[in-house]
Amino acid sequence: MKILSIDLASKRYKDLGLALLDLESRTLSFSQPEDLGLAGAPVAAELATAVDGYCRRETVRILLLDGPQAWRHPRSPIRHMRLAERVLNTPARTGNPGEAKPRTVLAFISFSIALFEALRLAHGWSLLDEGWERRRQPTAVETFPSAAWRLLGLPPLPSKGRTDPRTLEKHRRLLEKATGYALPDRLNHDQLQAAAVLPVGEALAARDPERLILCGMPPIAGDGGLMYEGWIACPRLSAF
Repeated sequence: MKILSIDLASKRYKDLGLALLDLESRTLSFSQPEDLGLAGAPVAAELATAVDGYCRRETVRILLLDGPQAWRHPRSPIRHMRLAERVLNTPARTGNPGEAKPRTVLAFISFSIALFEALRLAHGWSLLDEGWERRRQPTAVETFPSAAWRLLGLPPLPSKGRTDPRTLEKHRRLLEKATGYALPDRLNHDQLQAAAVLPVGEALAARDPERLILCGMPPIAGDGGLMYEGWIACPRLSAF
């Protein structure tokens, strides 16, 4: 079995980061968006179809995505954001359907939620939910790379605009040492972010809740196929 982690982008497919982990050998490979037939501006349904096909070919059962899976529940006591985002103090906050703070992230948040929805409704993927240890369905899981770096005992990778080749190489080496992954040289920002959350996928594949921190609350189904809230999955430091 394999795990695919995607560092999402909503403006250009070429900004996606794709990291594929073979669980048996613990070897990583990094695909390019064009390997999935993707070019131009991302469309959620198109990306879902391409990713689902890739996962079927590569025997991927766990898909890690670094964007929100659902909207804030309208009756949540937490204002302007989901509980998981409050717990992790994420810079982007997912509000009620069609709302986000700051407004500049609304397009990305809407795209990410639409991607999770297309994976669920059109391709049969499940969200991470209660009883996940006993389930066998392919599962799409929300992650947050900045939290993953910290919970692995490492400094988070700075934003893309503040990262130079020396910083990327420093973080590549730190992540390699912390996880035991053999990470190739010259990984870009998107690829490193995708790799940083792979320990989450390993813990899920092992069905070991002691190796995970699930922040927030399980997803809540609403009317018309809408989903609310949902867990953000993070690695547990003591387990790695």
